Amino acid sequence: MRKVTEQIRIAWRAGESKSVGNTTTNGSSVWLHGNKIIKVEDGEVFATFAGWHTRTTQDRLNGITDGHFHTHKFQPFFNDQRIHDDEWVFVGSK
Repeated sequence: MRKVTEQIRIAWRAGESKSVGNTTTNGSSVWLHGNKIIKVEDGEVFATFAGWHTRTTQDRLNGITDGHFHTHKFQPFFNDQRIHDDEWVFVGSK
């Protein structure tokens, strides 16, 4: 996990706002390069690649949510199930 991911994770879990490099949180949602990749709705956490299956996006999603996002043959997956490029998936509760 990168330092940026760890710093944003701590702020997000505490419900605080923070910006580090290309990643921002308001304590509820997380944005990477201006794309919302994590959101909380009614205490439930949802995440998406937001169309970008990069290692950086994977690092943020996995490091902040403890999820298992990855790509295989240029296709995005969550917990070994194929997901759409911009699909929001339930990853747990906050």
